[in-house]
Amino acid sequence: RFGQTKETPESLNVVARALAEPETAARDVAALRAFKEVLRGLVLAEAVITTPLSRFGETGEGPGVRADWNYETFLGALREGVEAASYDTPLSRFAETGRPEGGLGVTVASVLDARGLSFRAVAILGLAEGEFPQAEREMPLLRESDRDDLRARGLPLESRLRGDEVTIFYEAITRARERLLLCRPYLADDGQGWEPSAYWRQVMSLISEPQIIKARPEDRLPPDQVASMSEWIEQGYDREAVARGVTALNARLAAEAAGPHEGHLAELSLSLVTRYPPTQSWSASRLEAYGTCGFYFYVAHVLKLEPRAEPEEGYDASSLGNMYHAILERLYRDAPGPTDLEALLARLPEIAREVFTTAPSDYGFRPTAIWDQQQSELIRILSETVTALAEKSEGWTPRHFEQRFGFGAPPLVVCTDEGEVRVHGYIDRIDVAADGRLRVVDYKASGSPITARDLKDGHRLQLPLYALAVRDALGLGEVAEGFYWHIGQAKESSLKLEKFEGGVPGAFETVTHHLATHVAGIRAGQFQPEPPDGGCPGYCPAVGFCWRYRPRGF
Repeated sequence: RFGQTKETPESLNVVARALAEPETAARDVAALRAFKEVLRGLVLAEAVITTPLSRFGETGEGPGVRADWNYETFLGALREGVEAASYDTPLSRFAETGRPEGGLGVTVASVLDARGLSFRAVAILGLAEGEFPQAEREMPLLRESDRDDLRARGLPLESRLRGDEVTIFYEAITRARERLLLCRPYLADDGQGWEPSAYWRQVMSLISEPQIIKARPEDRLPPDQVASMSEWIEQGYDREAVARGVTALNARLAAEAAGPHEGHLAELSLSLVTRYPPTQSWSASRLEAYGTCGFYFYVAHVLKLEPRAEPEEGYDASSLGNMYHAILERLYRDAPGPTDLEALLARLPEIAREVFTTAPSDYGFRPTAIWDQQQSELIRILSETVTALAEKSEGWTPRHFEQRFGFGAPPLVVCTDEGEVRVHGYIDRIDVAADGRLRVVDYKASGSPITARDLKDGHRLQLPLYALAVRDALGLGEVAEGFYWHIGQAKESSLKLEKFEGGVPGAFETVTHHLATHVAGIRAGQFQPEPPDGGCPGYCPAVGFCWRYRPRGF
């Protein structure tokens, strides 16, 4: 006999000894179980032939033992059984299945599908009258007596009442090697009592003291029978967890996002202050992301998650913007003069083709079959935008392109009420007037409107920050004007620095205020989700799980 913990004169305690070695316990216990199955098979085989194998003595002599079953015969049969047996450890099952817990699981199948399989434990459901066994009925148009008469006259008709349920039940209960659980409903849907099947009654008669557990859906499960954390909570064992879930749900159903369940992660403030010290240099686009939606900033820049986009042919919005910027930079950098529009338009196709040639590898996209036609269309759009921008630039000369601040050069340092904030970036274009005035132009491939309200709300900060960088980081002088230029629409934005409330100084004051609040909010862990007007962008990495996500056009 195998004993696990208690030593007795009759026990070798092999399981306990195997478990005492953690490194080999799983392997040795699995091998012992396989060896036990071999012994069980020999006992069953001997029971079929003659007396039980357990009545053997060391000499092979015992009452009722066949003469040809001596010790050598038993040992040979045991050796053959061991050589034919196999076992697997939890680790090997994990390697085969890739699932945790050794690849163990619960197989759900019909009795017919489980025939020929062996399981450590089996649960058989539905042992109620009419369910298992199923009630068999005669065909009303061809009764069994009629079938018997027709078979006697030579017709090959089989009985419809085969009695296969007995065989099926036998095959079901013999699938279990160690444990068998029989289940039956005792109440019908209408609340009436449901009689057990004949199989249930027969099994109960064979067991001296059957352990019967009656369970109702409304009954609370004992703690040792709870199968998962969700079921543990459902059973009411952790009411605090349920209360926390209700609190979180109520917070997320509220009209405004507030509290720890809505992105206010004050417990992270210490680590965020360490991560973003006063010497941290910020990009204008990253600060705009926080101003648009705190949760987007948290997911994209604190957690650094990226959306899982389906692979598509052709360029996306980011690649289009990069191509536009590269073409316009080369075009104006080598321009012969600010008013020579004909020369600009003449050189545009050549420069565009040069950019398009390497664009797939430079910007990471796969051209489509209509890539040549798309290039022609993009050149047409650029021609229109260059023409419109020339009309808007009368009296101005493009002077500086892709002018960087930070990135090894002096950053923009803005003094706010919360301390100094450092900013870096690239300025698309700086124009100079004949009287020395400066103008900042920021290209946008997107046609989404940009208004003065976007600056007031802290959603658009690039333009005033670039104007501040022209004055303070680059030292080029005061900026008199500035606007975003929508390339695809060939027009400037409605937000213009010189027309903002308070003019350019008013724009500087507004952006300084937003710098202080944005950086302070980031360091304080305030990442509440706030869907922007018009809906959330599809490139937000939180689109798939944000509880306040609102699609564009909603």
